Amino acid sequence: MPVEELAEQRDLMQSTVANLKHSNESQLCRDLSQQLESLREYRRTEQDKMQEQLKQLSRRLQDVRSRVDASKAQREQKSHAEVMRDLEAEKQAAADAIAAQESRQTQLNAETAVLEKQLQAQDDNIEHQMVPDEGVLMLQILRGLGVEPLTNVQTGLVESARVWTPKSAYVVPVCEDTQEHQPTPHQLAARLWDLCS
Repeated sequence: MPVEELAEQRDLMQSTVANLKHSNESQLCRDLSQQLESLREYRRTEQDKMQEQLKQLSRRLQDVRSRVDASKAQREQKSHAEVMRDLEAEKQAAADAIAAQESRQTQLNAETAVLEKQLQAQDDNIEHQMVPDEGVLMLQILRGLGVEPLTNVQTGLVESARVWTPKSAYVVPVCEDTQEHQPTPHQLAARLWDLCS
C-alpha cells in the first residue's frame, strides 16, 4: 500500500477518534447536565415539600397555641366565676347570720321586757305587802287596842265591831249603811277610832 494511502487512513482514523471523543464528551456533558437538572428539580421539590411541611407545622403550632390560650382564658374565667360564687355564698351566709342574730336580739329584748314587767309587778306586790295601806295599818293598830271589826258571814260586810275593855266586851254597829256599802279600810278604821275615843 502506498505511503499516501496510509497517511490518509491514519488521518481518517485520527479524525474518527477525535469525532468519537468529542461525541462522547458531548454526551457525557449532556448526561451530566440532565443529572444536574434532575438534582436541581429534586432539590426544588424537596424544598417545596419542606416549606409546605413547615407551613403545616406552623399552622398546627398556631392552632395549639390558640387552643391553649382559649383553655387558659376559660380556666381563668371559670376560676373567677367560682371565686365570685364563693364570695356571694359567704356574703349570703354572713347576712343570714346577722339576720338571725338580729331576730334573736329582738326576741331577747321582748323576753327581757316581759321579765322586767313581771319583776316590777313582783316588786310592787312585795312593796304592797311589806308596806300596808294606811287604813289597813290603822285596823291592825286598832286590833291591838282591843277593837275588832266583825264581818257578816252572809253579806261579807263589816257591820259591827267588838270593843274590848279591861272588864268586859261589847258589840257596837259601825255605821248604818253597811248593809249596802262596804267602807274602805281607811273609813272603817276612822269609825272604829271614833269608837275608841
